[in-house]
Amino acid sequence: MQQRRRFLALGAQCLAGAGLALGWPGRLWAAAKRQILGSHVKPTSLYNRHPQGLDNRNLSITPLKDFGTMGQTDVKVDPAAWRLVIDGAVKQPLSLSLTQVKARPRLEKTVLLICPGVFSYNARYLGFSLGRLLEEAGLLPGVNRVVIRGPKGGYKLENFQLREVMEDQVWLAYRVNGQDLPIKHGFPLRVVAGDHYGDDWVKYVARVTAVATGKKQ
Repeated sequence: MQQRRRFLALGAQCLAGAGLALGWPGRLWAAAKRQILGSHVKPTSLYNRHPQGLDNRNLSITPLKDFGTMGQTDVKVDPAAWRLVIDGAVKQPLSLSLTQVKARPRLEKTVLLICPGVFSYNARYLGFSLGRLLEEAGLLPGVNRVVIRGPKGGYKLENFQLREVMEDQVWLAYRVNGQDLPIKHGFPLRVVAGDHYGDDWVKYVARVTAVATGKKQ
C-alpha cells in the first residue's frame, strides 16, 4: 500500500510537471481547436467571427486603406511631449519618450482585428513587449491585472489579465503594415490584443497601470 501511494504521488508530480512545461492546458486546448483559415478567405469577411477561434497564419494582409475604424479617430498627440507612463504596483515607475519606446527590442506579429458585426482586417504590427517593460519596472506581489489607458480627458481604458501581457498576447505597437500608426488608428501607440475584439484595442496609449488584487485602479 505504501509503495502504491508513492507511485501515485510520483505520477501526480509528473503530470503537474508536464502541465507546467506545456503552459496553460486550457489555452493549449483552445489553440488546438482554432480553425485554420485558407488563403482564399478574405480577412474583411470575418467580422461575424470571434478571433479566439481563428488561426490567421494563411490570411493575406489587408491594405491600410481598407482598415475600419472605431472609437476616437482624431486625437492629436505631440510626439515630442508624449510620454508612456508605467505606474501602479511597480517598484520603479517609468516615463518613456517615443524615441525610447522605439529603441526597445522589437516585437512583430500579424494579427487579425475583428470589430463584431462591423469590420475585420488582418495586419502586420510592429512594437514591443509590454510584459518585458513591466518586468523592468519591477512588479510588486499580488499584481494580476494591467490597465491600459488613452490620454487624459475621459478616453478609453481596458483591463487585461497579467498573464496575457506577460505572454505577449497583449502588447503595444507603433507601426502597422510598414508605416507609423496613422492618427485615426492610434498614433503614436496602440494595444494589439489578438484574442480580444477590436473594442479592447486601446488607441493613443499613454498610461499602463499594474493593479494588485483588491487595489483600486
